Amino acid sequence: MRGSLIRLFTREQHAAILHNNPSNKDAAAAYSKACGKPISRQNVRHWRQWFANDFNFAKTDKQLAVKRVLRNPQPGDDLGDYGFIPDEAKAIMVIGDIHAPYHHPDILPFLRAVRDQFNPDLVVQIGDEVDYHAMSFHDSDPNLDSAGVELEKARKFLSKLHSDFPEVLVLHSNHGSMVHRKAKHCGIPVAMIKSYRDTLFPQHGAPGWSWAYEWRIPTPMNDVLFRHQKSGTLLADAAHNACNLVVGHEHGLFGAEYAASSDRLYWGANTGCLIDRKSYAFAYGQNTGKKPIIGCLMVLNGRPVSVPMLLDSAGRWVGKL
Repeated sequence: MRGSLIRLFTREQHAAILHNNPSNKDAAAAYSKACGKPISRQNVRHWRQWFANDFNFAKTDKQLAVKRVLRNPQPGDDLGDYGFIPDEAKAIMVIGDIHAPYHHPDILPFLRAVRDQFNPDLVVQIGDEVDYHAMSFHDSDPNLDSAGVELEKARKFLSKLHSDFPEVLVLHSNHGSMVHRKAKHCGIPVAMIKSYRDTLFPQHGAPGWSWAYEWRIPTPMNDVLFRHQKSGTLLADAAHNACNLVVGHEHGLFGAEYAASSDRLYWGANTGCLIDRKSYAFAYGQNTGKKPIIGCLMVLNGRPVSVPMLLDSAGRWVGKL
């Protein structure tokens, strides 16, 4: 596929499109318009490297292979094609806890608006992409759907999210891994159950999505480590790993904390969440003081920027950032 797509254009056409469109997003649109076929940003990123290597496929593939040794896979990882990770990410969009199908009704237009404003070169989803309320180790609300109906509704939502964000790094999480946790509790080995992608994306497998326990991404201001939840306090965890840190899990925490050692400034950030707090799935929080904070996080040139979803009196997004 790579060879057939890349050969739709002459070297001169590649040079013109890549030169006139420094943004991979814009270049992908120009390529797609020129040939009438969908060309992804991942294709463009590969083609830029191929072009820089004087059209040497072997050299380019070798460089991509080196980039993919970015981390050591762990048991339970579900890794797709994550060669789209840039050498140094300048704009990372972090999508917080979703808990589909109990997500906020305006999540998709909100995330599209954030994407279009900040043009991220990498997207991370912090985990709890699904809720699995009916399968919880805690009591489930009988007013909610069965596990099968929940899954079907979550699949429909995630299919739409995948259409907007086909390349995503996802974190293992307590809700997202519920099937694996239940299997372990019942003595069923992980090899006997479906992978994340087979469960959530049975139609196409979402090859551009990858699940892992953590992702460590280089940025202009030190590496940023992404995990679903922190170990200890936020800044202590960041200091222990000698990098900056982004976590989710705690829906009522949103924003960044900074600290400094004698030789560097570092930070830890919470993503907030994207849940529908009115759902029965979150009834446990109705009588607590700390309410969910709806929004997402951008990491711009290595610095965290919180993007809250501004809501009206009915709890719906006001339609602007």
